[in-house]
Amino acid sequence: MKALGIVRHIDDLGRVVIPAEVRKVNGWKAGTPVEMLATENGLFINEYKSDLEKKALLDSLYEVYQSTENEAAYEIIGRAIDFVKKG
Repeated sequence: MKALGIVRHIDDLGRVVIPAEVRKVNGWKAGTPVEMLATENGLFINEYKSDLEKKALLDSLYEVYQSTENEAAYEIIGRAIDFVKKG
């Protein structure tokens, strides 16, 4: 792990700002879910993987949705996409 030399202070509500450089390197934008893991070595912040898996599933469903010519399959896949989007 690389030391960044960036210091942030915890505010009165317990919040810490993740520096722009860190967000950019990791591809994190506003709204990106993250998880925090506390260990004896410190606090680690990672992108929450559940949403990545959901996006991968949606991408696959969209691909099949756009390539199918079967009306029944088209309807079922469309409903599955809506279901996954709602959570």
